[in-house]
Amino acid sequence: MTETTPPPPPNARQGSPRTGSATGGGLPAAPLTELDRAPVEARSLPESPTTVERVRAADLHLSDLWLPAVTLDEAALTHNLDRFARWCAERGVDLAPHAKTTMAPGLWSAQLERGAWGLTAATVAQARVMRRFGVPRVLIANEVVEPEQLAWLAEALDDPGFEPLCLVDSAAGVRIMEHALAGAARPLPVLVELGVAGRRTGVRDMDRALDLARTVAASPALTLVGVEAFEGVFPQRRDDDSPDRVRAWLDRLYDFARRADAEGLFDGAAEVIVTAGGSSYPDLVSDALAQPPELSRPIRRIVRSGCYLAHDDLFMERASPLRSAADDDPLRPALSCHARVLSRPEPGRALLGVGKRDVSFDVDLPVPRAILRDGERIPLTDGARVVELNDHHAFLDLSGPAEEALRVGDVVELGLSHACTVFDKWPLIPVLDGDGRVVDAVRTLF
Repeated sequence: MTETTPPPPPNARQGSPRTGSATGGGLPAAPLTELDRAPVEARSLPESPTTVERVRAADLHLSDLWLPAVTLDEAALTHNLDRFARWCAERGVDLAPHAKTTMAPGLWSAQLERGAWGLTAATVAQARVMRRFGVPRVLIANEVVEPEQLAWLAEALDDPGFEPLCLVDSAAGVRIMEHALAGAARPLPVLVELGVAGRRTGVRDMDRALDLARTVAASPALTLVGVEAFEGVFPQRRDDDSPDRVRAWLDRLYDFARRADAEGLFDGAAEVIVTAGGSSYPDLVSDALAQPPELSRPIRRIVRSGCYLAHDDLFMERASPLRSAADDDPLRPALSCHARVLSRPEPGRALLGVGKRDVSFDVDLPVPRAILRDGERIPLTDGARVVELNDHHAFLDLSGPAEEALRVGDVVELGLSHACTVFDKWPLIPVLDGDGRVVDAVRTLF
């Protein structure tokens, strides 16, 4: 009989949105404390190198930061952590957030505190960092064929307190893994990855997926525990037929699970993991997994959204099911950049002291929100647009009231797009409260 396993209740403890704690399911305190005390170059802080501990004690304000500065909003972080945990609980799915978004152990701890089943990594190197900070379970969302990385996995399987999992998408990959993992303390749990023709990794058709599952089931070094897919390879937008294409493709997950279970291919598994879900379509994933089939063992349904934690002003705000246009309690942009107006060299143009080395530009350019001047916040709703980024300059086109309003020396608050390529540029990110006070800092480990 099939039983679905719901996620742990969210918000049993309202921990810090930045660093979590050793209680309530977060990470062990010792490695987090060590990280908080480790000096790091912090280009937006008045003292550098500095530590998270010193930043917390320094009584700084936004106005004290060296610009450009990327900051996190404390209230938005807390809201997003809690809101998505509730959303997953309401939908009856577990969460294994893609932790590459932040590579921030303090934020991982906060996600685990709120009931995350484990974390997702893209690489073994990321999984190694997660294990060092006490993450108990990591799903590596790739097939691993690097010999030295497989040697690390073989050693990690000796640790009863750590559960690594990864994907398989070829018999050749299985053979490489079998050779490297021979003699490991226990088999490595793996999931067959289903892919999309013309896109990235994953088995392209059901017959090949089942053949691969049979190969895994016969391996003494591996245990088949489930099936995985990433629907983010489809266009991540809601205004065309992309959602319909995603829905049709996601139906393959349970089809595979039924057929593999009928052949007894999950016999080494305590439960069957069925997982998909980036940050754009977790609703379509949870809908597709809402009616699990009758299998010989319980099914664990997992979404792997990561960008929800910071959300953003553009990319996720267009695509997320918890965007402001689609939900009464939406996710909130938690990342901002503050940059100084360096020059007004000609009419209709301002140059800001921020560029590609500081903010994301792979999906959208930053969006001007407001001018900060003499303690006043002046909204920039119309007539200001970032049109180009150099390494350290932003080209801001101005018209109408914005043309008259902006002066050299003003600070411009910018909204950002695609959190994954913002966090990786800043080893230390100040956290601001609603009054602009620096109340904490987040360390990243890219």
